Amino acid sequence: MALNSCSSGLVVTAVVALLLLPAQYYVPELCLGGESPLREQPYTPPSAFGWFDIAFVHLPPLDLFVSVTLLVLGMSIYLCEWIQIKLMERRIVKLNQYLGASVERLRAWDAQRERLEATLRTVQSATAEYELLLYLLLRQHRCLVAHAGPPSNCFFEKGLEEDLTFLRNPTLNA
Repeated sequence: MALNSCSSGLVVTAVVALLLLPAQYYVPELCLGGESPLREQPYTPPSAFGWFDIAFVHLPPLDLFVSVTLLVLGMSIYLCEWIQIKLMERRIVKLNQYLGASVERLRAWDAQRERLEATLRTVQSATAEYELLLYLLLRQHRCLVAHAGPPSNCFFEKGLEEDLTFLRNPTLNA
């Protein structure tokens, strides 16, 4: 689970750091040369960094420098990746907000389009009813003009085929 939060760059840095360490640190038997007996050193008073001198007396300075450099490199890579992740999270949040606003606008436009379509169907239905009433009124008027006498039942006296042109294209007969 600990590697779950590590990125591949951090893992590669750790592996390279382990590979660059001399083998004597993790396999002491591979050390060439025997151990030399300790020579007596003259007594020196402890300095302010005495614990540092005692702790790292057996490490060569170059190895210590490489190890610290790799450790700082690994920490800086981790910090940079953490910053990048946070920036990407902010971008994702902004994109989600923009996407949500776009979806809301699309829903509003869709609702407006549905209202306009319903209004258009209502207008088309009303126009069809109006044209039918106008047709019946004109037919009745023609029937009354044709028979100067009392009104008769002349709605059914004419054939429907005569008025089909009016029904198909009312603008020509107007």
